[in-house]
Amino acid sequence: MFTLVAFLLLFSGFTLVRSFASTGELAPASSEEIVISVDSGDTLWELARTYKDPAIDTRQAVHVLMERNGLSAPDLQSGQQLIFPAKILP
Repeated sequence: MFTLVAFLLLFSGFTLVRSFASTGELAPASSEEIVISVDSGDTLWELARTYKDPAIDTRQAVHVLMERNGLSAPDLQSGQQLIFPAKILP
């Protein structure tokens, strides 16, 4: 009986973990966010500095951009779409 209860608790735990796991897909841009198309030669640093609120540190803006866009490295490709979150925009 104990084994059955332990198994059920373990199984229900796995079910909860799976249901709350991230799908790896980015949420679409909200109405407060802007989407920028990357041109050849653009860098994440330059784009962050151009579009961020002047009160926000550029390093922080780059970090937020990487998180929002699911980037593991700051490398960009021409034609790539970047979502700029409202919290770093002026």
